[in-house]
Amino acid sequence: MICKAGLIIGALLALPAYAEMQALDDATLSTLNGQGGVYLSGELSINKDGGVLWNTPASNNPSTWTAGQRSCATAGASTPENCGMRIAIRAEAAGGWYVLDNLKGVFSFEGLTLRTRTINSGFNGDGTAFNQDVLEFGLPNEVKFKDGSFAFGVANQGGWQNKSLSAANGGNPSYQQTNIFSAKIDGSIRMQGNLLVFPTN
Repeated sequence: MICKAGLIIGALLALPAYAEMQALDDATLSTLNGQGGVYLSGELSINKDGGVLWNTPASNNPSTWTAGQRSCATAGASTPENCGMRIAIRAEAAGGWYVLDNLKGVFSFEGLTLRTRTINSGFNGDGTAFNQDVLEFGLPNEVKFKDGSFAFGVANQGGWQNKSLSAANGGNPSYQQTNIFSAKIDGSIRMQGNLLVFPTN
């Protein structure tokens, strides 16, 4: 979090010497408006050296893996590879799963903001009827990626399982996952705009 300490100190020095802090009653507080927010910068490393949920097997032949082994090497590779983090989301109670699989890399950002915002207009007239506060995430100006990678897919279960193993060995022959696309990212992405999070009853 970045605080403009110099501006705050300068403002305090400009106050008259006889000023002192006093408590405000409820009636006075109700007439005041305030605005606040958070400005964030940081760097995150996501499973840079592989995840902790699975051991890396000795080979890329799934039929030889134990229940706790998994390799995320590309098809046809001779050397196994550590797997990254997995995020699974189920949109419906009886539906399938969307997964971000083998998520790895380092990314940094500057200028991510978080504040509340009152929606009381716009949105084709719905804003006036809504008239409530929402969370507003201001997108960072630039996001930098280093050795980033992930795969996006659909699966019939949230947790990964080895379908090549028998059920007795902890496998699940009915497990299915189809990767729709995978990506490797190195470089920077410029971003603009914000994301609004609306409360629901």
